Order: sequence, then structure tokens, then C-alpha cells
Amino acid sequence: MYRRKIVLGAIAAVGLVVVAALLALWAVRATEANMRQAEQAHSLLAEHLQLSVHAYRLFKQLTDEVLLGAQANQSVARNKRAAIARSLARIRLLELQQREDLGPAAVPGAVEDTDGLEALIDTIVRDFEALLALPPGTPRPEQVAVILEDRIDVSFREAVNAALERQRGVVTRMQAQVRRVHGQLLAVSLGLAALAVLGALAAGASLVRGLSRPLAALQQGASAIGRGDFAHRVPQGYDAEFDAMATAFNAMAAQLAQHDAEREDARRALEAAVGERTVELTRANAELQRADAARRHFFADVSHELRTPLTIIRGEAQVALRAAQRPPEELREALRSVLDQAVGLSRLVDDMLFIARADAQAVRLQRRSIDLAALNEELLRDLRGQAQARDVRLEAAPVPAPGQLVADPDRLRQLLLTLLDNALRYSPPQGRVRLRWEHAAQGWMATVEDEGPGIDPSDLPHVFDRFFRGAGAGEPGRSDGGAGLGLGLAVARAIAQAHGGDIEADSAPGQGTRMRLRLRLPAD
Repeated sequence: MYRRKIVLGAIAAVGLVVVAALLALWAVRATEANMRQAEQAHSLLAEHLQLSVHAYRLFKQLTDEVLLGAQANQSVARNKRAAIARSLARIRLLELQQREDLGPAAVPGAVEDTDGLEALIDTIVRDFEALLALPPGTPRPEQVAVILEDRIDVSFREAVNAALERQRGVVTRMQAQVRRVHGQLLAVSLGLAALAVLGALAAGASLVRGLSRPLAALQQGASAIGRGDFAHRVPQGYDAEFDAMATAFNAMAAQLAQHDAEREDARRALEAAVGERTVELTRANAELQRADAARRHFFADVSHELRTPLTIIRGEAQVALRAAQRPPEELREALRSVLDQAVGLSRLVDDMLFIARADAQAVRLQRRSIDLAALNEELLRDLRGQAQARDVRLEAAPVPAPGQLVADPDRLRQLLLTLLDNALRYSPPQGRVRLRWEHAAQGWMATVEDEGPGIDPSDLPHVFDRFFRGAGAGEPGRSDGGAGLGLGLAVARAIAQAHGGDIEADSAPGQGTRMRLRLRLPAD
């Protein structure tokens, strides 16, 4: 709507300019025409004066020749007659142009009067020539007086004066016409100027009145949005353009409200995430504290485990050295005790060294093809005595074909011995421990099951953590080389991961424990 008003105002302004230009063009052309006609009238007036001068001079020469008998200069007479003819020709041309420009009604009889004037001049000249043709001595004054009084002073003068008066009247009318056109142009120009001023004032007032209210509404809306009042909406109904602007403004306010709601949701989500992260960090801190406590216990246990065999070794050596003479059997027994303690220390050191290498990803495996059935027989043979001592039945299910696995046999045997040893330790008398191999995705899965008391749910996630020991006596993870240190299952998981596999525990109180070992087949 405002665009249309502005366009209409521009069109009106252009129209006024065009009208003013056309008016100015008309005035210029009218003025030029009047000026040209006035110049024509002045030229006719001058030509009539010039004609009268030439005619009077010719008449005077002819009068002198008739009365005085003086011989006239014929070349001068011819020149005067030629000048009269030229003046008459220019007068006729100008009168025809004047009649064409002004119309016959404006200059009635002008051309005809000129023809009569030329005829009158010719008549006067012929009268003088007739007198000059009379015989010498013939009286002539009376005829000359008649010519001078009747022909020249009356007829010729009246004809010339009539032509001059007519041309003066034309000049006067042209000047009045110029003044009238000038006045009309001035009046119309003043009217157009007044109309343009009034139109501009009216258009400006209309636009200002139409712009102030919607602009005030937009300003209020912007202030409300700046204060954070995203629910504020700009009213509509002012004009099409402002309605479109109000629609866009309200859409922007709705988007800002949505973004503010999303920001608030994000803030709440962030607070929730921070809370959850705080809980996680608290839990992690508790885990770190637990790990630190486990580390302290570990160092205490390591110190104890190292001190006990070292004390025994030192004591046996001192006893053997102090005895001057002892039976060979006592010396042999002392050396056997020293050897047993050294072997235990060696296993403990090996387990700790293996875990350190696993953390550094520097474990070197000696892989080769293993017959799983033969491995099962070897494990059953090694653990048969322990199983019989605990009155536990140790079984191995048949290995499905093909029963071959590429791995480090020593490390794999150590891993399975740890799992079976733990199962035997926690199995009650008359219980059963079972080893089962089966094909899995891209490798093998070995399961060791027992019928023991199971693992407490709070301890289950940590059974493979190094240095971890459960709350009950005889906790998981004990082995001959790391008894009481919680290294057995940690070493077992490190061996599995070094082979590209893993171990998971599945247990519940009173339902036994299942250890699942997954091993991937190595790439060629």
C-alpha cells in the first residue's frame, strides 16, 4: 500500500514535471511565433517606409524633370524603380507569410492593397511620362499640380499610411499576444507550483501519519524483544507492507522464543549432564580411591609376600652356614626350601612383569598351532592331584573339529590354569569343574564352569582388576604365583587381550561362576 502511494506520488510528480515542460515548450513556441510575426510586421512596416521613400524620391525626380525640363539621370531612375520593385516584392512575400501565419481575418486586404499601391505608383509614373511626352512649350504646371495633389498627396499618401497603420496594428496585437501568453504562462506556472507544493505537503502528511503508528508499534516490539519478552507480537492491520513486516517480525520473535526455550532446555540438559558427570566423577574418584587403597594393599602384600620367602631363604642359609657339620639330608632340605621360595618369587615377578609389558603393549608371543584336545589332556593331568585333594570332579568336554588354535602355548596354558585353579578353589566338595571349547565368530570360545558359591554382584565388575581381592576368604584371582595379590585374573585377561581376545565373568551368589574366554584367529 505504501509502495503504491509512493509510486502514485512519484507518477504525480513526474506528471507535473511533464505538464510544466509541455507548458514551457508551448510558451516558448507561442512566444517564438509571436516574435516571428512581430518581426514580420516590423519588417513590413520598414518595407512600406522604404517603399514610400523610394517612391517620393522618384516622384520628385520626375516632377523636377517635368517642371524644370532638367534631364534626369536615367540610371538613377532605373535604380529607384528597381528598388521600388524589390520593396514591393518583399512586401508581397511578407504579407503572404503574415496571412498564412495569422489568417486572412487578421490582415484583411493586405495583399490586395499592395497590388493597388503598385498600380497607383505605376499610374503616377505613367502620368509623369505622359507629361514628359508633351511637345516643348506646352504648359504643364496645372497637370503636375493635379498629379501632386490628387495622386501623390492624397491617394498615394493615404495608401501608404493605411498600410503603415495596418502593420502598426499587427505589431500592437502581436505585442499584446506576447504579453497575454506570458501572463498565462506565469499564472499556470504559479498554479502548478502551488499544486505541487500542496500535493507534496498532503502526500508527506499522509505518509508521516501512516508511518508513525506502525513504526511506533515496531519500535515497541523491538524494545520488548530487547527486554527478553519474546511473547510480544506486533499488531497488524496498518498496511500491506507493514503487515508483511509485522509478520516477519512476529516470526522472528517466535524463532527467538523457540531458541530461548531450546537454550533453556540445553541449560537444563547441561545442568543434568554436569550433575551426571559429577556423579560419574564422584564414582571415578571413589574408584581411584579404591584403586589407591588397592595399590597400598598391593604394595603391603608385595612387601609381605617378598619378605616372607626372603626371610625363609635367609634363615635357611644362615642355619646351613652356622652348622659345622650337618647331615646331607638336612642341607638338602634347606636347599629345597630355598628353591621353593625362589620359584614362588620368580612367578610373582613374572606376573608383575607381564602385566607391565601388557600395559606398554610390548608383549611378545611365540605363536604356533596348538592341538586343543592335547592341551585339555595336559591341563587335566596337571590339576588332577589338586582336584582329588579337594574332592572335586574335573572334566573337559570333547573339542569340536577342527581342534586347532594358533596361539602362544605357554601363555594360553598359564591362562587356563589360572581359570581352572580358581574354579577348583571355590568349588565345594563333590562339586564339578568343567572346561568346554566351542567355535565362535572368527575364533574359539572356552568356558570354565564351577558349582561354587558365586561372586558377589558388587565384586563382579572388578574381578579382572589388578590388585583386586574380594571380601570373602579365598577370593578370585588367586594363583600359585600371585596368591593373595589379586594378579591371577588380571594376568589372565592381559594374556587374552594380547591374543586379540578377552575374558568375561558370569556369576550370581549360590549359582556358580562361568568364565568365558574368546580368542580370535590371527591374520595370515
